[in-house]
Amino acid sequence: MRYLSLSWKVLLLMQVLLFLVLICFTSLSFLHINEQFSRQQEQKRIQGQQYFQQYNYAVEQQLLTWFQTFTDLQNKNKNNNFNDFAQEIASQSESLQVNFGLKQLSLFDQNQQLLYQFNPKGLAASQHLSAQVLQLQQPKSSIFCLEQCYKQLGIPLLNRQGEVAVLIMTTDLTDVLLNLHQTLNIEVAIISIQPSLPWQQQFKIVQASDHALVQRLYNETDKDIKLSTIQQHGLIREVDDKVYYLQLIDLDDDADSIHLLLMLEDISTVMQDNRRYQQQILLLALASLILLLLLIWVTTRRMSQRILQLAQALPLLAKRQYSQFRQQSQIKTGLFPDELTTFQQSVTSLANELEQLDEKLVKNTAELHKMAMFDSLTGLGNRNSLQHDLSQALLELVNKIDYVGLVFLDLDNFKNVNNSRSHTVGDQLLVAVAKRLQQLSSLATIYRVGGDEFALLLTALSGPASAEQVAQQLQTLFIEPFSTPSSQLTLSASIGISLTKDANSSAAELTRQADLAMYQSKQQGRNCYYLFTEQMSTDLAERLQLEAELKQAIKEQQFSLSLQPKVCLTKHRLHSFEALIRWQHPTRGAVPPDVFIEALEQAQLMVAVGYWVFERCCQLSVQMMQQGLTGVTIAVNLSATQFLQADLAEQFSQLLDKYQLSGERFELELTESTLVNNISQTLDMMYQLKDLGFTFAIDDFGTGYSSLNYLKRMPVDTIKIDKSFVQGMQENEADLQIVISTIAMVHKLGLKVVAEGVETAENVAQLQGFQCDILQGYYFSRPIPETQINDFIKQVLIEQWPQALLK
Repeated sequence: MRYLSLSWKVLLLMQVLLFLVLICFTSLSFLHINEQFSRQQEQKRIQGQQYFQQYNYAVEQQLLTWFQTFTDLQNKNKNNNFNDFAQEIASQSESLQVNFGLKQLSLFDQNQQLLYQFNPKGLAASQHLSAQVLQLQQPKSSIFCLEQCYKQLGIPLLNRQGEVAVLIMTTDLTDVLLNLHQTLNIEVAIISIQPSLPWQQQFKIVQASDHALVQRLYNETDKDIKLSTIQQHGLIREVDDKVYYLQLIDLDDDADSIHLLLMLEDISTVMQDNRRYQQQILLLALASLILLLLLIWVTTRRMSQRILQLAQALPLLAKRQYSQFRQQSQIKTGLFPDELTTFQQSVTSLANELEQLDEKLVKNTAELHKMAMFDSLTGLGNRNSLQHDLSQALLELVNKIDYVGLVFLDLDNFKNVNNSRSHTVGDQLLVAVAKRLQQLSSLATIYRVGGDEFALLLTALSGPASAEQVAQQLQTLFIEPFSTPSSQLTLSASIGISLTKDANSSAAELTRQADLAMYQSKQQGRNCYYLFTEQMSTDLAERLQLEAELKQAIKEQQFSLSLQPKVCLTKHRLHSFEALIRWQHPTRGAVPPDVFIEALEQAQLMVAVGYWVFERCCQLSVQMMQQGLTGVTIAVNLSATQFLQADLAEQFSQLLDKYQLSGERFELELTESTLVNNISQTLDMMYQLKDLGFTFAIDDFGTGYSSLNYLKRMPVDTIKIDKSFVQGMQENEADLQIVISTIAMVHKLGLKVVAEGVETAENVAQLQGFQCDILQGYYFSRPIPETQINDFIKQVLIEQWPQALLK
């Protein structure tokens, strides 16, 4: 693209602007001149009309004056008839012809009969004017044209008999035209236009002060110009290097022709003056334009040179050459500082700020790199650092025969530490773990890749056995308790291992494999390690497939409930039901709860299913009451995820209102792990639900974090002993003692005990001896599908179930 400096751009722009201003100025000046000229010509046209009317009026007054004098001398009204007056007026005809240029004199009686006429040849007496005068009874004049244009004056007469006559005096307009010619110094003419004839024959000059000039002007006039246009605005024409202004005034208009007074003024001098004035304006405007452009060019040239100097120095900022920029950007200030001076100062200030920002950027970049690649708590590399180092290690496999291994390590149940102690203690524990893991820094690079997840990158493994040895060393590190400023805690870890010697492997794939292996360790009970196998990928695919089918099951309502009865030992009657969810898959058939409930939790679908379960229990409770079974509650299992929903109490309240039920119709079963997670939130939610009438039971008591402190603080009503202890009472002394001590302890706390997994009469007898309150198990009934619950209720009501089973 062609370069054009700023000064030239400004110059061109100003040239265009000034040229437009020049055009506007000259146009306005010319318009003013033309308007002034038009006003002058209009004034002359009006002046010409006025002079013509004055001269015409003067002729009338002369004739009227003569007539008045004559009638006063002759005592016209003393005559008995107009014949005597005709003789008297005849004696004055020659005098009138000589003194007033009279062309004709006529006398008409009141019947329009001609009584006398002087010079009858050539001119026709105007009976029309005579009729108008008789009608108006006052003098009247008119102009008519034949070969020449004439003026007629009609005067009414009255004799002694009361008879009326009209005297018509006719004179031509020669004197009027002569006076106009001499007074206004213009050429005048009377012309006749006959529109009905061809163009060449339409125009006729009746009288003219310069016959040849008028005829030539007519011949050179455009035939398309309308007569009305000339009458309204006049016409300018040039003849023999002279310019004339032509004006027309109506004189007479009959059926055949139009007679007009033409006034022709020589305006050559005026037009020359106008042209000279216009030329002077143009020269002055051009001179001003040139001077202004020269001034603008000088000003903008210096401005552009200063801007160009700054422009040439600015690239030095991009190169971070700040000192050189300050030297090259110095501009000499003129007599007065201007915007460019301010701009140069701003640019210099900007350069100083950029230099400071650049220094900060270098420092912050290093800090950001550290933040992006290292964990702020432990100082270990983070996930970004791991991915970078792992990718680099895989690239180096091209020239190696070793394996690259990745070990993922997740602290088991670390969330319980945060919830039961504090996050501060948790952070202290993470620092202690990181410090201990550094003992293996000679074998691997250590990273913290998540909240309680660590990773070890092994870049020189001989094979899978070497990776397993590292995992075993990791387990050894977790034997000793970890010390924090406030306590000592024992931890375990679930470990997953992946390794490869293929340089084409990706860091993401190796990370995924290690994560799957670690997940397998957690599934197998934690505190162990697993080496990745392809079966884990298959298991993952199956789990994902199961999750997809669960979503479809929710959509198609494939779930149902089964109710397992609970028996009260003290009253020998049905105490309550526990609602158990079942899934009848269209192709898989009945899917075990242990399989799909865990999948629901992992797919984060448990909350939606939990609300469905509770609403279905509300429907079944209404159904039971309608059949007459009252005083029986339904126990509903709540997952930890659902229990910690902020709007759980509100949702349950809405469902209770919907079915017009009280919370007393339901018992909510919670696991021990649910209770110990986030104690304050758990207590708050339990008291909200208590206010709605719900009771609480701790499910599978003895298998988790059993704590008397929790039992004392929480509004729990019932404790359920896990079936593993109940079914092992007869063979395992430890299980027996656990059952006995649990029942005794719970009774001392004022709570009730439910024994799960009761399958034999011996179990019933033993538990009766231990004063257990409520029993549940296959001995009394398997879970009853909801479609069969009506039949079971009838059995309870008719046969007094389960008294026969308790004899």
